[in-house]
Amino acid sequence: MGLRPAPDESEAELRALADFYDTVHLAEVVRLNEGFVSGARYELTEPLDDETVPSWLAVYGIDGEESASAFVSRQRPVYTTGPPSFYRAAVVWRMIWESSGSVGARELTPGKMAMIGMDPAADATDAETAAFDDFYTRTHLPEIVSGLGYDRGTRFLLWHEFTHPAPGCPRYNAVYEAEDPEPRPPGVPPLTPGPRAWEERQVGWRAKYRRAA
Repeated sequence: MGLRPAPDESEAELRALADFYDTVHLAEVVRLNEGFVSGARYELTEPLDDETVPSWLAVYGIDGEESASAFVSRQRPVYTTGPPSFYRAAVVWRMIWESSGSVGARELTPGKMAMIGMDPAADATDAETAAFDDFYTRTHLPEIVSGLGYDRGTRFLLWHEFTHPAPGCPRYNAVYEAEDPEPRPPGVPPLTPGPRAWEERQVGWRAKYRRAA
């Protein structure tokens, strides 16, 4: 779930929203939705001026496809009423992703993460998309994790889209996580060139977040 609080909220209203989300709503979503196993909230650090990217991000872990399917098909539970700022916040993203490969630490409490949503080249054939997938998982993911100091990198495939700005959600999402919330020095190490479908990929968004709760 990706939110953008209303732009004219006062500091007191934002604090009330954050306190409600962190101490009440996150735990309630996990408790009232069968198969939900974790919840965390993040706040955007980069970019700061793209309205298609949420400034607050709530990330929930789901234990499998059966629980995800049940969540999609049932009515939403009745949650505790929040402060007025909770209802003024705009829902920017609401998607379910399925993991398709991971490298690095198995157990991790992320202090920060980077997310990149993308699609292969628009005219990629099935064979080229398969080469894209293989390169991304086996080569690019480990290079970013080791070269930029992340502890884990995970590729996700879009499983269900509820809400996303036009023209729709990218098909793939790469999430890079690190325990240390502090930013690292800028710079990108030399990266291995990929197949055509990779080199001509279409990036929908790049966003960096810091854990808030």
